[in-house]
Amino acid sequence: MELKNYQKKVIADLQNYLHSLKQSANLAEAWKNYWQTKDIAVGNGGVPAYKDNIQGVPAVCMKVPTGGGKTFLACSAIKHIFDFMPAEKPKLVVWLVPSDPILEQTLKNLSNPDHPYKQALDRDFGGRVQVLNKAMLLNGQGFSADSVQHILTICVLSFDSLRINSGRRYDRKIYQENSNLADFAAFYKNDEVLLEGTPETALIQVLRHLRPVTIVDESHNATSALSVEMLNNIYPSFILELTATPKSNSNVVSYVDARELKKENMVKLPVIVYKRNSRESVIADAIQLRGKLEQKALEEEAVTGNYIRPIVLFQAQPRSNDDNTTFDKIKNLLLEIGIPEEEIAIKTGEIKDLKNVDLLSKACAVRYIITVNALKEGWDCPFAYILASLANKTSAVDVEQILGRVLRQPYTRQHQHFLLNSSYVLSCSNDFRNTLDSIVKGLNGAGFSRKDYRVGGDEEVPAKEQQPQPQPQQQEELFNNIENAVENNNDDDFTDITPENIKEQIDNTDEQSQSLTDMENQAAQQTQKYTEETSGENFMGGTEAQMHHRFKIRTENIESAKALRLPKFCIKADFGLFDDGAFNYLEPENLLEGFRLTGQDANVNFKLASGEMYSVDIAQSGEAVPQYRMVTDSDKKKLREYLGSLPQERQIATCIDAICAVINRKNAYRSTDIRDYVKRVIDGLHSDDLLAMLTAKETYAKKIQEKIDKLAAVYKQKRFMQLLDEGEIECCERYEVLDFITPLDFTDALPKSLYEAEKNDMNEYEHKVLDVIIGQSNIVWWHRIIERQGFCINGFINHYPDFLVLTKNGKVLLIEAKGDHLANDDSENKLLLGRKWQEAAGRDYRYMMVFEKKEFQHDGAYTLDEFAEVIKKL
Repeated sequence: MELKNYQKKVIADLQNYLHSLKQSANLAEAWKNYWQTKDIAVGNGGVPAYKDNIQGVPAVCMKVPTGGGKTFLACSAIKHIFDFMPAEKPKLVVWLVPSDPILEQTLKNLSNPDHPYKQALDRDFGGRVQVLNKAMLLNGQGFSADSVQHILTICVLSFDSLRINSGRRYDRKIYQENSNLADFAAFYKNDEVLLEGTPETALIQVLRHLRPVTIVDESHNATSALSVEMLNNIYPSFILELTATPKSNSNVVSYVDARELKKENMVKLPVIVYKRNSRESVIADAIQLRGKLEQKALEEEAVTGNYIRPIVLFQAQPRSNDDNTTFDKIKNLLLEIGIPEEEIAIKTGEIKDLKNVDLLSKACAVRYIITVNALKEGWDCPFAYILASLANKTSAVDVEQILGRVLRQPYTRQHQHFLLNSSYVLSCSNDFRNTLDSIVKGLNGAGFSRKDYRVGGDEEVPAKEQQPQPQPQQQEELFNNIENAVENNNDDDFTDITPENIKEQIDNTDEQSQSLTDMENQAAQQTQKYTEETSGENFMGGTEAQMHHRFKIRTENIESAKALRLPKFCIKADFGLFDDGAFNYLEPENLLEGFRLTGQDANVNFKLASGEMYSVDIAQSGEAVPQYRMVTDSDKKKLREYLGSLPQERQIATCIDAICAVINRKNAYRSTDIRDYVKRVIDGLHSDDLLAMLTAKETYAKKIQEKIDKLAAVYKQKRFMQLLDEGEIECCERYEVLDFITPLDFTDALPKSLYEAEKNDMNEYEHKVLDVIIGQSNIVWWHRIIERQGFCINGFINHYPDFLVLTKNGKVLLIEAKGDHLANDDSENKLLLGRKWQEAAGRDYRYMMVFEKKEFQHDGAYTLDEFAEVIKKL
């Protein structure tokens, strides 16, 4: 199971945040820096300021609508989080869930070798993964001071097992003395992290020493003071929240728009709502619509092999929570209509017909499920298509809690018949507006919006009106009506529903055909309308889009800008034996093919390592960053004694293991190459040098990584030139100018700009270069390229020039402004790539690098005065 495109974006957002966190010693500053890379402000209409809820602990939230794969995202995120941390950090995850059904489901899926969640974890951690429940942790089953160093250990716990008032803490085994965990107390001796008044062998103390990465599933359920205390008691090193509806105290690091889920076929949208005149019609039409869906599903299965058995959820409200009479009455109605008993299941807090039933199996016959809100969490069945409310006409309809259960798309693919790509709600409530309000709340609770449902048919939905206050003489009659309505609601004996009438509606071929035709036509009409609206640029836009300053191309520039197809380097991709291949955009990583470290220079300068280690120590003791235990003199003594007890070969192997665990976290190079190279680097080192490496692995590994990256950079540049000469790389006119830009800082005061406003991040010298450009009479427009968002010259590096310019003669200029102090290797590489681009792109394209006064003796480099003379002639 691969990540969807929007999921890749979420993981990329997390990685970028972790990068910002590593660059800054302050959580609030790191948060601000992260959002600035997206050109979004913190505060003042942008994202809220960082909330340090668990002091000093990075805590971020992924906002993903129901059906968007939050659990799979969390599994995919774990490796990236640990990559950000020191290599010696114990690989422990505490995975918190809000309820027992979700606890059982999470344990089952994370432990199942055939499930995509477990497969993702095994892939990222080389199969060294174990999943433990509370009982296993308390018994020390597979849980030891040694195992957490070498195996990713995921502890799945419920909020309630940890969330308890301090005064009752000792009622829970997690806070009690535990001889099974005594080896942890002997291994970890840091009194500063101990929870006061709690035995040192208690499980909570072990967790605190290990500083686990903590995942909070459905985090909107964990906002109380007790929940904050729960997280403080765990003493995590990092908190990742998962929810469709984050609360105001969450730091949302990535927002997923519902439109992205629809685009990736993750959900059945829109939700089409049908109003019926009676509960009999609700039941009859739900049965008929389900039958129509199954007919289409069978036709599709014959072609694709994908099995779907559409399911109806009948939602009813009993007189009291422990009254099952209502459910039995509905079941008996269905039986009398002729529905086979094996196709009916009841799911309530007391009745659990679905326990241990695989609803996706062909062997399962269930097509109708009777429930209230028992399916609101911990239940996932993509085959659920129809929600039929059996509240009577005078009762309020509340589908808020379970609407999300019909939204997941089977097999996450677009189905051949449009009916199988939407979900459906049927109701007979007199107050249709309140019914729709309940549906909107349900969509909001699943991370969607009111734009994601449609009303079946052309019926106008009445707006809410201010009702006049009853006059005194009307009060008594009003109260009597309310009293009668309440009495009728509490004594719902279904006298308005007769099996004979429902069966007659179903058996009446003409009426059945007309009803189905109407529903199908209405669904087709509303689905088409929804598709047209969601494919438009301005539909919803997403939370992040609303926080951007968005500027369009100026009207006078639209024609010239949209006619452009800027050349980018593309590399030939072979697709098969009889295929000539095609060209895809070149990425620098494509040029690493064939790169080997065997025989490469292994001399690494470690002179600054001790000084850098000192600066790292200072940073780690600074403000508001994860406080990992630093290497103490006592630790060094233990390491020295341990190393001294090993033969020389084993000493080297230990050091190699430690360094290899840190470098190459992006898996850009072969692991065997890395290991052999590291061995060559440290061969012959004295024991004291090996000890220094082991106590400062991050610093020494960084030095080796930098050396490897330099060797790779030389290889990529050489291979780029070779493939360009061989014709394997070509310059293809493909890139289209963006319809709009979203700069954080902007200016609209400069003439001749391509967009209504341009990014305003220029230094004094860049402004000088721009003044020269604007001052030319032959310039049509200019644009300040936004790094990582706009056009780049892609080759052995990705180079974003400062300005894109169009002249009246149709020449396209890429201009890089360089201060005189920047005449270095980086400038040489950019200039080399830029001129290669100009050469391959053709006579209408130019690349120029402009220094203020410095003479940079390379083709394509100009002083500012020289540049002014050249540009006026283009």
